[in-house]
Amino acid sequence: MENNVPYLISTKTLKPEFDKLEKISITSQDFSIGRGLKNSVVIPFLAISRSHCIIRKTNHDAWYIEDYSSYGIEINGVKLGRSNKKRLQHKDIICLEPSQEFIYLFIDPFQENLDNSCESPRKRIKLENSDNDIISNVKMKFEHSQSCEIKHIEDKILNAKQMQTTSMILKKQLQLEMNRKIEQLKHDYTLQIENLKGEKSAVEEQKAKLIEERDNLLTTVKKEMDGKISDLMEQVKKHHETESELIIENNLLKEKLLKEREEFLSELNRESSSKQDLLGKLEAKIREQEEIRLNEKKELEEILRQETERLKIAKEKELKELEDQKKSRELELLEELNELKKNLESKMEQAEQQKLQVEQVLNNQMEQMKKVNDEEKLKMEKLVHEREELQKKLADAQQNADKSVEELQTRVRDRETELAALAAERIQKHAEQSSEVINSLLEQLERVKSQLRSVENEKEMLKAVNESGEASTKENTLAEFTDIMENELQCSICAELFVSATTLNCSHTFCKYCITMWKKKKKACPICRASITSECKSLVLDSFIEKMVENLSEEMKQRRMNLLKSREELALELARRLNSNNSRGSSSYDESDYNSDFDEGGEEEEEDEEYSDIGEYDYYSRRRHSFFDEYPDSGSDNGSDDSISLTSSASGHSSTSNAASVNGEIAVAAGVSNTAEARSQRGIVRGTPGSYYGGYGRCFRCGARGHWAPGCPFK
Repeated sequence: MENNVPYLISTKTLKPEFDKLEKISITSQDFSIGRGLKNSVVIPFLAISRSHCIIRKTNHDAWYIEDYSSYGIEINGVKLGRSNKKRLQHKDIICLEPSQEFIYLFIDPFQENLDNSCESPRKRIKLENSDNDIISNVKMKFEHSQSCEIKHIEDKILNAKQMQTTSMILKKQLQLEMNRKIEQLKHDYTLQIENLKGEKSAVEEQKAKLIEERDNLLTTVKKEMDGKISDLMEQVKKHHETESELIIENNLLKEKLLKEREEFLSELNRESSSKQDLLGKLEAKIREQEEIRLNEKKELEEILRQETERLKIAKEKELKELEDQKKSRELELLEELNELKKNLESKMEQAEQQKLQVEQVLNNQMEQMKKVNDEEKLKMEKLVHEREELQKKLADAQQNADKSVEELQTRVRDRETELAALAAERIQKHAEQSSEVINSLLEQLERVKSQLRSVENEKEMLKAVNESGEASTKENTLAEFTDIMENELQCSICAELFVSATTLNCSHTFCKYCITMWKKKKKACPICRASITSECKSLVLDSFIEKMVENLSEEMKQRRMNLLKSREELALELARRLNSNNSRGSSSYDESDYNSDFDEGGEEEEEDEEYSDIGEYDYYSRRRHSFFDEYPDSGSDNGSDDSISLTSSASGHSSTSNAASVNGEIAVAAGVSNTAEARSQRGIVRGTPGSYYGGYGRCFRCGARGHWAPGCPFK
């Protein structure tokens, strides 16, 4: 039965402690292998799992192996995978662990007998025309399979020799036992005979009986021994016959295997001789390519090293520059904080002085009113009127103070955020150096905050007086907001809010459609006359305008929607014309839309002459002053301080400068009316004083030249 059982035989010599594991007989249908003691075969090796694998037999006499190892099992060089199973074929090579210490060959005796009885002609391995490695692999596999077969035959011969030696040993043991028993019997009977010599007469009969018994026992023992010896001799003869047959078969198989090996090697040499030339050429080419690649790699490494050094130097310079900029920025911020503190203190002093002056005037008036008699009622009324005017002036001064305080608060908050960001960066890089600076800055900020709190308290006191006028201020702020939108976010060509704003290289911004139509007549900026070299779409302006339009009235929103639709239609018409018309058609455009705004060169020259008295400097200076009046925080840092001082001086002397400003406005209006008559004869009407006009185009409200819609005197 054991000869028909499949087994695993090691393909390499194992270590002395694993000699018993060179051959593993699979004695059960569920045969387990592992490091645990409950397995059928225990392999005490760390790479072997506790329950490594199970070799299981199915109903169809097929053997399957299931992998439960942690490192994996390879069958014929292919990894099986955990909890997967595969059918085992005869002479499959099983590698139990990755270090390849335990590599076994699966032998199925039933399949081996079938192969020996009807040995089919082996298929020759089809060599792929790849390279010498495949040929060497095929040789190794062929030699390995032949060596396994030879080893199997030698194992059979060794088993037969072992059986023969065991039978010879048994024969010798039986002969020794027989001789020992005979000697023992002789010794016993001789002792009995010697003891019974004295009794000759009575003992002779017993002697005869004992001799007969001895002879009978000797004959029976000899017969038994002869039977056993004959059986052993027959077994020895059979073993000799099987041994001779096995030796003959072994020699025949060795001759066959050697012939097959020689034929196979000759074929391989023939095929490899032709391939070796190709391989030599390929190796030469590969060497050349490797040399080229190495040279390129060295060059690239040198270039990379040079670039990295250059980048390091540049980064160090940039870091130094950034540190210098941060230091200078910190100094500037500190100076600005000091200036803000001084301005706050000066404003607080001015506000206190104004309050004291007003209180003194009121007290004086109250004293005078007490002393007045019935005859002086007219004077009392005058004084009451003056008192009301003074209260109005006081309210104006308080409003100006509130505005200045709010502006200062916003600026202080901005400076606080900037200082906090700079302090955070400086803390990360220079924590030790910046701690003292940050503490001093925080102390200064706390002082400023305390001053702001005091100002806010005063502002709350003033707010209690001016709560009634908040609704009107909101409306005024909304109106101011719309005016700012119209003044600052309008296209200079169409006098509308920007539609897909496009910024030129000179930093002036126009509508996309307007500037494309303008460029058909002149490739220069409509404002500064600089040549147009580049255009950039301003997404920030578009998104800002759309967000701000949402806060406007419904009428303005509807007007904006209509404008966008009309611009889309005009853009589509322009694209159609550009695609369909010839060169003349492409240069022409819708004169009904822009002929009134873009006349020929002579008319433009007339307009330039008419408005030459304004001057380029006057235009930019007026625009700058109006911008700073509306946005006092939008200028540079130095300009912001100037604006603060201007507002403070204006608030301080508001009571004296109101009359002068009114007179100045009347004078400007008179001058405008004088020139408007002359210009209206040629279709030119000057706009409201202080409104912005670029020197070209018409008003979309009244259609006259000389002003745009925000400064239309007829609105």
